[in-house]
Amino acid sequence: MKRYAIWDKETPIITPIGEVLSAAEWIERYPVASVKTITVICAAGEINGGFFGTLGQMVQMCENEGCDFSSCITDEEKLAAIEAFEDAREEAAKAAVLAEASTAERQATALEAIASGQTAESTAAMNALLGEEE
Repeated sequence: MKRYAIWDKETPIITPIGEVLSAAEWIERYPVASVKTITVICAAGEINGGFFGTLGQMVQMCENEGCDFSSCITDEEKLAAIEAFEDAREEAAKAAVLAEASTAERQATALEAIASGQTAESTAAMNALLGEEE
């Protein structure tokens, strides 16, 4: 699911609190949006006013964190690279949290699965529980 979209500087902006702003009102709120050489990014979807940024700044920040834009030619390709980079970073963070789960947490999860009577999961949970104690 897309997080960001390139704003055309014409489409109305709908904020998370329900404001409907014309392009002129949005530009008044964020004057940098009026600069013709700056590509403005908003949130993807109907509630597009949930995010405001500039593509140049986002590219610079992501490059500093390791995102590779070398194959990107268009602004849309850069935006897609940013989203893929952020998705990969989030997945890595989730995996790190799971990897840090203690033996006791894994055993508690296994016992919960057994207690709830989940058959296929109970067998796997019991094997995991026994495997941790060996």
